[in-house]
Amino acid sequence: MTQSKITLITPPDIFQNNNESILFMHLTDEEQDAVTEYLGDHLDRDVNIYLYSGEENIDWIFYALSCSEHKYINIDCVNHITQALSGYILSKNNVYYKTSNLAEVYSHISTKRVDDIKHFLESIFSGQTTPNN
Repeated sequence: MTQSKITLITPPDIFQNNNESILFMHLTDEEQDAVTEYLGDHLDRDVNIYLYSGEENIDWIFYALSCSEHKYINIDCVNHITQALSGYILSKNNVYYKTSNLAEVYSHISTKRVDDIKHFLESIFSGQTTPNN
């Protein structure tokens, strides 16, 4: 059995290959721990992880959004850049988000709200088509 490989990409780096890509935006420390634990237990293929934590690099955000098949954003932790772009980000395909603030408002833009990052990860690695709310 071969071990799966994770390629971590952060601004301003750009990376291209044929692996599946996942974009995480504004993860809390707890969410980062959950991702690490989940991938350690369930990763069955090579993946690229794009990780955005608030760097001032709008071009990188657009690049990561365009090349990632799966996207997750914690709306409650956004900075001024992603706050301004939040409607655009949520309108893209396969963008899932977590929020406890203004959930009713964001639900008019996107119905892809998840309760936590584990639901998002399960949707990717268990073959579900959408995460459970």
